[in-house]
Amino acid sequence: MKIHGVILSPFVRKVLAVAKLKGLDYENELVFPGNAEPQWLELSPLGKIPAFEDDQLRISDSSVICEYLEDRYPETSLRPASPAEKARSRWFEEYGDTRVVELCGGGIFFERFVKKAMGLGEPDEAKVSETIDVLLPPVQDYLEGQLPADGFLFGDLGIADISIVGPFINAEHAGYSVDSGRWPKLAAFIERVKDHAAIAELIDAEKQMLAGMG
Repeated sequence: MKIHGVILSPFVRKVLAVAKLKGLDYENELVFPGNAEPQWLELSPLGKIPAFEDDQLRISDSSVICEYLEDRYPETSLRPASPAEKARSRWFEEYGDTRVVELCGGGIFFERFVKKAMGLGEPDEAKVSETIDVLLPPVQDYLEGQLPADGFLFGDLGIADISIVGPFINAEHAGYSVDSGRWPKLAAFIERVKDHAAIAELIDAEKQMLAGMG
């Protein structure tokens, strides 16, 4: 089993975390976004990370990969059981992968870290400020009203939790943390997910990578 991509991507991190929580053996093949080699595009036609391959399948897109792992390795389920709760789980995954990634990833992490790392110029701090002060607060207000005061969204740590928190991990790498006074449930939820052994191990690997890139 190979998971292609760089761990700093919230989408790659999500798949790695799912594989880890399911106790699966895998290799993480380092691939950065923007790779245009024909061999890579054959595996990931959109050129995006992550991509995945095992003895049965070669596929890309984090949500598709996670659903495959759920179906093939159901012994440790990372979705709730009921149809209604399973639908809510998929909604939070979608919300994390779209709106939260757009703001925490594109509006903060990309500007403050990726641009410098890839030689794309200086960060647009006006965009970062607008993201933090104007665009992100309504998202955090929404999550504050949805998240539990204790534990995770649907019992044990699952795909929905990872998808919501992943982009905030990237924002923290770029110097932004959720205000625990204004959004106490969200801030505490992020810390609970980060403190889980599987996620903490991935974050340690990310910090080592960031130190080597600094």
